[in-house]
Amino acid sequence: MSLTIQKIEVACPECGGTQMESENFLSTVCRGCGVYFKSPRASVGGRRKIKRKNIEKRELSCAECGATQEVAVEAQSSTCLSCGRHLELGHREILGEHLGNISLEGELRIGPKGNYGGSRARAARIILEGRSSGFLEAPEFLRVAGQARIRSGASGGHLEIQPGAGLESGDRLDFVDGRIDGELRCPVVHFAGPLAVGPKGSVIAEKIHFRELTVEPGGRVAGWAETEPAAANGTL
Repeated sequence: MSLTIQKIEVACPECGGTQMESENFLSTVCRGCGVYFKSPRASVGGRRKIKRKNIEKRELSCAECGATQEVAVEAQSSTCLSCGRHLELGHREILGEHLGNISLEGELRIGPKGNYGGSRARAARIILEGRSSGFLEAPEFLRVAGQARIRSGASGGHLEIQPGAGLESGDRLDFVDGRIDGELRCPVVHFAGPLAVGPKGSVIAEKIHFRELTVEPGGRVAGWAETEPAAANGTL
């Protein structure tokens, strides 16, 4: 005769992550932050207590629902406590061809010979040196460090094109702010905040939207420029 083992939901005392365990469990390891903890039902009488060092944590925002929670710095994955979405926390590097969607809370690097061939890639920080056929989403920043091309556009927090680097996009770009020290070519680029163009930087687009524009001597901006909100229009 087989016995059915009943399971209960337990919460990690360190990160708050929940997981299912046997109702009679004595100890386990958190699948979110890796902390070892005991069941509150387990007797500690006569057992030697082990002093555990404090775990360094960081705040994490869920890409799906936006909820924030704390996870261990060393954790490679976790689960959103609000919507249950699996969160991949590590970094990834594309040096050749990569197909399939990507979603991670860490850093994505597409190397000089790398080509992202999926439909959409999301990472908190993206360093682009190669090509991307799919849409790129970088909530913190998208840094262009080579001669890069994007076919389906991109969005995110800060757009940075380093000196000597170039970005050519076949679709619209949407960012909070930008610093262009290389070359940017695209049909439409939108900055909700300020745009700064360095002395060797250039922005060439059919339409350029920004809240504030700073062009240092030697910098170049070519296209129809429109301030946000649209108070004054003009061709640069």
